[in-house]
Amino acid sequence: MNIRRLIKILLFIFLAFSFAFLIYKEYSPESEGNTTNISEKKGEKTSVSGESMPVQEKQPAREATGQYQEKESLHLPEAKMQTLKVVAYYFHGTYRCITCRTIERYSKETIERYFAQELKNGTLEFKPINVEEPENRHYIQDYQLFTRSLVLVRYKDDEQQEWKNLSEVWSYVRDKDKFYQYVKEETKKFLQG
Repeated sequence: MNIRRLIKILLFIFLAFSFAFLIYKEYSPESEGNTTNISEKKGEKTSVSGESMPVQEKQPAREATGQYQEKESLHLPEAKMQTLKVVAYYFHGTYRCITCRTIERYSKETIERYFAQELKNGTLEFKPINVEEPENRHYIQDYQLFTRSLVLVRYKDDEQQEWKNLSEVWSYVRDKDKFYQYVKEETKKFLQG
């Protein structure tokens, strides 16, 4: 066997193992980069040192401040305000990659920036929810979730009327302005009924 053939075989084996390793890391339940499947893991996250540490599931709601106040508040007739409510749910898992965290942050910033009045008067609400907690697993079927998602839900008199999964957030996550515009327009439509 000549040396060139041996080198080619070794390079091929190295390449095959590299791809197998990358695929394993992307789709294994322990991977934070797993953005396509909602795993069955719960409650703890492993630190870099290998020790387990609790995951903070609920973050305190931050009051909408004047920091993003580029007001384009949507004013609804008084009768609609009493009966209409839109909830923007951000559904996530226990293990969260950078992209998932970015989508949540951009979604919250967009809503706080453009809909501060609606947040204040209760017409709009932003709720991050971990769908891997047993009490929240029903959302996976309720909203046909297959990945981390931003879902708008319109309620009228506390009864769900309509919902929409804003799946394009994944397309715009690398362009903050387009992301903001997309979430803003879709939220505006939902608030108008």
